[in-house]
Amino acid sequence: MIHVIIPYHAASGSHAADVRAHSGLLLPGQRIEIDGLPVTALDRTVLDCAQILNYRQGLILLDHGLRLGCNREWLESACAGLVGARGVTAFRKALAFANPLSESPGETLTRDAIAKLGFPDPVLQLRVQTPRGAYRFDFAWPHLRAALEVDGKAKYFDYKPTAEVIFEERQREELLAEQGWRILRIDWKGLFDERGLKVRLLRLLRG
Repeated sequence: MIHVIIPYHAASGSHAADVRAHSGLLLPGQRIEIDGLPVTALDRTVLDCAQILNYRQGLILLDHGLRLGCNREWLESACAGLVGARGVTAFRKALAFANPLSESPGETLTRDAIAKLGFPDPVLQLRVQTPRGAYRFDFAWPHLRAALEVDGKAKYFDYKPTAEVIFEERQREELLAEQGWRILRIDWKGLFDERGLKVRLLRLLRG
């Protein structure tokens, strides 16, 4: 679906079936060109998309947008001016929880699940020093020496030979275990098993 912004109300059937027209005005600086194509700038794109996505989709978008440099204060101001608009409730909720430290959709959804299940807020992207260098946890509860890692296929298949990645991960966990860290790993399937995730987190945080 192609979404366009036009400065008037579009008549029914005035656009192709794969084009969704939205009535609105673009302010100076909100329109840019990429490879010769007119598009909305980052802040405006995030604002418009967040209003047509559900809460979880919007949260993924906002985390990523903020990580790319989106202006949170501008988004908050724009959101405040959308009282009563369609989609603004989910947008406001997602914006309040958005965090640029979540580095992938999996991390965003995991962070949301942790909060939804009522667990203490973890530290995001905690760096831990070992004799072989620093490592970084996706989520950590330092006072409990507990950490949670989100595993995606890209981690094991996209950057290095899989066997090498697995070997390095094993070495990494051995070093961290020597320092007293307990590590829970979840994949996408585990992320959407809410009951199973709750049980595993309880075991992790209770030691």
